[in-house]
Amino acid sequence: MSGKSENFYISWLKFLYHYKLRAILLGDRRRTERMYERIFGKKPDLDHPKTMNEKICWLKLNDHKDIYTLLADKYRVREYYKEHFGEEYLVPLVWKTDRWQDVKKENMPDYPFVIKANTGAGTWRIIRDRNEVDYAELRNECRKWMHLNQYYRTQEWQYKNIKPCIIVEKLITDSQGRVPQDIKLHYFNGKLEFIYCVVDREGDAYRALFTPEWELLPFQWVSDKKYKKIDKPITEPRPVMLDKMIEIGNEMAKDFKYLRMDFYACEDKMYIGETTLYHGAGYNRFHPAEYDWICGERLKLK
Repeated sequence: MSGKSENFYISWLKFLYHYKLRAILLGDRRRTERMYERIFGKKPDLDHPKTMNEKICWLKLNDHKDIYTLLADKYRVREYYKEHFGEEYLVPLVWKTDRWQDVKKENMPDYPFVIKANTGAGTWRIIRDRNEVDYAELRNECRKWMHLNQYYRTQEWQYKNIKPCIIVEKLITDSQGRVPQDIKLHYFNGKLEFIYCVVDREGDAYRALFTPEWELLPFQWVSDKKYKKIDKPITEPRPVMLDKMIEIGNEMAKDFKYLRMDFYACEDKMYIGETTLYHGAGYNRFHPAEYDWICGERLKLK
């Protein structure tokens, strides 16, 4: 067995122990309580949730519908978006495979692209030149992606039954070759409450929140890893296609208690990113912390 194969199986066994076996033995609720307590320093009240993150955790444990698996599948959901909103809002699909072994130079486009798994979070890579890739390393990474099941990491039920695959999409960039704005619309009970925007994505990468009227809000809701205190004026222009994003988001969110609808804003064009059912799996921190309670009061579960 080669060294790379040994490393893969060792990492896979560690994953089984740290995530899958723990999740199975503890159950979804207990695992969620432990994760929440580790991050926030206290147990969540999952019987009478009051904060926003408690309510996100309650939803992921109790609100399960078959369509959620479709919406979480980054490959299958493309047909859903095409049928409901039109193909022009889809990031162009280059290639799809069910076999990580097929990830080879000859199967990759000769222009910048993104390679990703259809399930999970963080399982993607931007590649600007296919000639500068270690394909043995990339195949090994894709193999890990296809074995990882996000459900066992965060107890988000919608990922559990997705059939894994690898997809390649064209890298969308603006006229200067930069990746587009990442726009995330947060809906509570079918109403747009605020808009999350990654400002200067390839630079300072601030996570800022705006009202639907595009006024800067005084808080953030991000993971500890991504949090960065905003220490400069934020003058991000309103996305040209924001009205269209809101139109699509309104249609998607009308039957959900909570929904985050993601888009890419690229100058005078826009593309649908993904549908997120539980922001941060209920583990992202509010800055300042009191907004966890403020936003929690605005999300009605019953």
